[in-house]
Amino acid sequence: MFRGAGESGRVTPDPELELELTGLTHGGEAVGRLPDGRACFVAYAIPGERVRVRVVEHRRRWARAEVLAVLRPSPDRVEPPCPYFGPDRCGGCQLQHVSPERQAEMKRQVVVEQLQRLGGIASPPVASTVRPGGSGWLRGYRTSARFAVDGVGRLGFRRAASHAVVPIDRCLLLTDGTQALRDAAGDAWAGAAEVSVRTGSDGAGRAITLQPGPGALPPLPAGDIPVAVVRAGRPVALRGEPAVIEHVAGVAFRVSPTSFFQSGPAGAEALVAAVREAAGAGPGDQALDLYAGVGLFARFLAADGAHVTAVESSKVACDDARTNLRPVRERAAVVRSTAEDAVTRLAASGRTVDIVVLDPPRRGAGPELVSHLARLGARAVVYVSCDPAALARDARALAGAGYRLARAVPVDQFGHTAHIETVATFVPA
Repeated sequence: MFRGAGESGRVTPDPELELELTGLTHGGEAVGRLPDGRACFVAYAIPGERVRVRVVEHRRRWARAEVLAVLRPSPDRVEPPCPYFGPDRCGGCQLQHVSPERQAEMKRQVVVEQLQRLGGIASPPVASTVRPGGSGWLRGYRTSARFAVDGVGRLGFRRAASHAVVPIDRCLLLTDGTQALRDAAGDAWAGAAEVSVRTGSDGAGRAITLQPGPGALPPLPAGDIPVAVVRAGRPVALRGEPAVIEHVAGVAFRVSPTSFFQSGPAGAEALVAAVREAAGAGPGDQALDLYAGVGLFARFLAADGAHVTAVESSKVACDDARTNLRPVRERAAVVRSTAEDAVTRLAASGRTVDIVVLDPPRRGAGPELVSHLARLGARAVVYVSCDPAALARDARALAGAGYRLARAVPVDQFGHTAHIETVATFVPA
């Protein structure tokens, strides 16, 4: 079925072939095997299906193919609800063709497989996927969105594996209020590199934030919508007050334009519940909240009675956190620092803590930070991960430092996409 390899070592495929799909990648692609044994990744397919494909990308150990026909569809295949979903269209969602129940199962499977393959854990204790709001969670859950800008100023999302922008006027993942803000933002943003929209819970504020491009700033949209521009990593208000208020489990959080916050309050609430259960914080406990952002987890750890030090490197987010932690200021302090520097100083001082919560960026915490964390003697390290592969690598490092994975809880706060949050609890081995 394959022609011979040339001098480059590349194999030239026949135009079409059939594949049995048996696996899944953490990017949401199904996996089959080519006749020469290489893994072949297929987007918009489901493990268990038989498909006809065309190979479009070659590597020595793997390939990527596009679906030409689904010969034996999965019983979990459904009609995608969004007209922008599919090959050569919007790359924001990867799983709209999969039923909600199977999406949850697939995401748990990804966490299990990454912990096995990269983490070296033979039987990882991974719970069933938590779906905030049940199957209804697959629509209207985002209170923020970041749009790319095409050549004539229209807002959209990038095509999968491409810099090309697909103009999008309506996204089913946005809440009604956030969609209304996108509508009000319009499509006259030529000169901006990116435009973000964010609304607060229950209408508590709204804001547009733009990343400037190489040219002049575009004119502001009509009306009184607050607008900020990001300069040197910090927001500068061009009109109004661009911060919004998010409510999570009855608690208000101020969120400035460049401060990180979860994609929506329901997902944030599910993460908070999982973190609180894993931490088991109580009066007298000393807790460390790394990559603390606006103080989301620190606020609830302090409410549970712990004394919390929230560590965050962004000045803007630190300012938000100090505001948000004011009701529990007797038990909460904010330190502006990188997580690495803060933990290194603590470990060198000989101080110990009872609980560590960390919510690192996609790349993970890394082995150096993990090695210093282990010296703090925490009875629980609660790791909030946005990337299963990074979690697995850090789980291996934690195992080498004397901690074992006690439980991992996937939280599907990004329905229809391949992204998955995981709250993992590590305890001394």
